[in-house]
Amino acid sequence: MKLSRVDFYLDWPASIKIINLRRFIIENLKKKGRVIRWYIVDIKNSVDSPNIKKIRVNAVLANPINS
Repeated sequence: MKLSRVDFYLDWPASIKIINLRRFIIENLKKKGRVIRWYIVDIKNSVDSPNIKKIRVNAVLANPINS
Protein backbone atom coordinates (compact mmCIF):
# COMPACT_ATOMS: atom_id res chain seq x y z
CA MET A 1 0.00 0.00 0.00
CA LYS A 2 1.36 3.39 -0.98
CA LEU A 3 0.37 6.49 1.00
CA SER A 4 0.38 9.95 -0.45
CA ARG A 5 -0.29 13.39 1.01
CA VAL A 6 -2.22 15.85 -1.14
CA ASP A 7 -2.80 19.55 -0.61
CA PHE A 8 -5.14 21.32 -3.02
CA TYR A 9 -7.85 23.92 -3.44
CA LEU A 10 -11.42 22.90 -4.18
CA ASP A 11 -14.16 25.20 -5.48
CA TRP A 12 -17.18 25.20 -3.15
CA PRO A 13 -20.20 26.43 -5.12
CA ALA A 14 -23.04 28.20 -3.29
CA SER A 15 -25.38 25.39 -4.43
CA ILE A 16 -23.65 22.99 -1.99
CA LYS A 17 -25.09 23.60 1.48
CA ILE A 18 -22.89 23.33 4.56
CA ILE A 19 -24.66 20.14 5.66
CA ASN A 20 -23.55 18.47 2.40
CA LEU A 21 -19.99 19.86 2.42
CA ARG A 22 -18.40 16.73 3.95
CA ARG A 23 -19.92 14.48 1.29
CA PHE A 24 -18.87 16.93 -1.45
CA ILE A 25 -15.23 16.94 -0.25
CA ILE A 26 -15.04 13.15 0.14
CA GLU A 27 -16.52 12.56 -3.33
CA ASN A 28 -13.83 14.81 -4.81
CA LEU A 29 -11.09 13.08 -2.82
CA LYS A 30 -12.24 9.62 -3.93
CA LYS A 31 -11.36 10.63 -7.49
CA LYS A 32 -7.72 10.87 -6.35
CA GLY A 33 -7.50 7.63 -4.31
CA ARG A 34 -8.74 5.85 -1.20
CA VAL A 35 -9.27 8.41 1.56
CA ILE A 36 -7.51 7.70 4.86
CA ARG A 37 -7.82 11.11 6.48
CA TRP A 38 -8.57 14.67 5.44
CA TYR A 39 -9.06 18.13 6.91
CA ILE A 40 -9.90 21.66 5.83
CA VAL A 41 -7.00 24.08 6.20
CA ASP A 42 -8.55 27.30 4.91
CA ILE A 43 -11.68 28.77 3.31
CA LYS A 44 -11.50 31.91 1.19
CA ASN A 45 -13.86 33.87 -1.02
CA SER A 46 -13.13 33.39 -4.70
CA VAL A 47 -11.73 36.34 -6.61
CA ASP A 48 -13.41 35.13 -9.82
CA SER A 49 -16.99 34.63 -8.60
CA PRO A 50 -18.95 35.82 -5.57
CA ASN A 51 -20.93 32.53 -5.52
CA ILE A 52 -17.88 30.30 -5.04
CA LYS A 53 -15.55 29.82 -2.09
CA LYS A 54 -12.12 28.20 -2.25
CA ILE A 55 -11.49 25.42 0.27
CA ARG A 56 -7.92 24.29 0.92
CA VAL A 57 -7.90 20.59 1.77
CA ASN A 58 -5.06 18.42 3.06
CA ALA A 59 -5.53 14.65 2.85
CA VAL A 60 -3.72 11.33 3.12
CA LEU A 61 -4.65 8.84 0.41
CA ALA A 62 -3.87 5.16 0.03
CA ASN A 63 -2.97 3.90 -3.45
CA PRO A 64 -3.32 7.32 -5.08
CA ILE A 65 -4.42 7.55 -8.69
CA ASN A 66 -1.83 9.13 -11.04
CA SER A 67 1.05 8.58 -8.64
